[in-house]
Amino acid sequence: MRSISIYALTRNQNTDSLSKLERQLSGREYFLKIREWELQSMKALVRQLESHMTKVCSLRFFYSYQIPKLGKEFDLLQIKDDQIINIELKSGAVSEEAIRKQLMQNRYYLSVLGRSIQSYTYISSQNRLVRLTNHDHIAEADWTELCGSLQKESSDYQGNIDDLFQAELYLISPITEPARFLKKEYFLTSQQRDIQRQILKKLRISRFGYFCFTGLPGTGKTLLLYDIAMKLSRRQQICMIHCGNAGKEWKILHKRLQRIAFLSDNQLTENTELKHYSAVLVDEAHLLSSEKLQILLTQSEGEFPVIFSSDSEDAICPEELGVNTLKLIENLPEIQMFHLTNRIRTNAELSSFIQNMMHLPEKRSPRWYPHIAVVYANNDREVENFLNDFAGQGYQQRMPEGSGQLGIQAVRDAEKIVVLLDEQYYYDEKGYLRSRCSAEKYSSVRKLFHLLNQAKESLALVVRENMAVYEVMMEILQMHRNR
Repeated sequence: MRSISIYALTRNQNTDSLSKLERQLSGREYFLKIREWELQSMKALVRQLESHMTKVCSLRFFYSYQIPKLGKEFDLLQIKDDQIINIELKSGAVSEEAIRKQLMQNRYYLSVLGRSIQSYTYISSQNRLVRLTNHDHIAEADWTELCGSLQKESSDYQGNIDDLFQAELYLISPITEPARFLKKEYFLTSQQRDIQRQILKKLRISRFGYFCFTGLPGTGKTLLLYDIAMKLSRRQQICMIHCGNAGKEWKILHKRLQRIAFLSDNQLTENTELKHYSAVLVDEAHLLSSEKLQILLTQSEGEFPVIFSSDSEDAICPEELGVNTLKLIENLPEIQMFHLTNRIRTNAELSSFIQNMMHLPEKRSPRWYPHIAVVYANNDREVENFLNDFAGQGYQQRMPEGSGQLGIQAVRDAEKIVVLLDEQYYYDEKGYLRSRCSAEKYSSVRKLFHLLNQAKESLALVVRENMAVYEVMMEILQMHRNR
């Protein structure tokens, strides 16, 4: 998406032509439906700019831009080499606190670009221009000052604005990045905020109930759960249950957040007293055993609400899941289920490949996988050669076997990951990836699924002495290539 002339956009014309003009100027992939109040506000803004400067026609803004995956939208952005000017449009009266919160949030998202930021809001019904000060206050703004900044001689950014923003920078993990979480160096996506609003609204009405949100790894489930925990713990003591070992970082949160009690699922026994907590939240609930779930449900009935956060494991063969705790949770009486779909931490390309690898798709849609590498090794020596080669390219080796609870721990994501697939894996008649070594509680296939999802940028697979699986992998890569 390119920057456009808002002068051209505000010349009188019919709505249909206006949408066509906007798309032609911006290169947007779809026709933008421009709201009448916003158009009138933008016209009023242009008139004000014309009364204070001569070359309004030459000004270029990114109009109605939304950061991919995050749902964060900006009305007007002027991006130069050394500065960014953000102008939000309002038609009617808005409280200064609402303006302040919006501009502060905008500044947070823009700060990753490493340029000075000027933040304004224009209320057209009042012909009022305000700005966010360096001390986070709202103050009346000077039109001459704004126009001077807009006409600064440094070059406008000419490229695609999507190239400037990396959505994964905004999604943090409280477990692996506790310091950033405690400093609140994050904002929730629009989807996360919507789920949070619905849960908190229900809890204000009723002190009981079951809630669960699911999503693929990288959709921000843990961050959402912790943000809800922070809000619930402002006045009352709550309990957070972690399934699996979160590592040493977990202890940092335990020490700092005094109104949140932390338990591991191993500490959950029939003697554990939970009834004095106002709410219990369960992270990684798909790893909770049916026995532990029953203990929790027995204590919670009519006493306190329970909020579950769980990975979606729909792509994994049901036989590999064993007793599926998530299915038990979904069948709880009057439970409210939510599903996070905006995948941020892992890109869409890797996510698509992993899903297709776990369960071969029935319908084949065009897809190219430039960041997936699959090679074949005939013996251990060739395996070692390949792993060393990938290590030289910056890949981190992750082992699906022999690592105990790997895939359960809060392991940090990595840009590039290489994984060995040996002869234990095969595809069944339904197209599911299976393992001949899955008698244990947490199957090899489940471990592999969560391990692969730690890759953020590139994924490499070394297939050893398993031609059947290798040929399927190659077919996935080839059949989805754009022709």
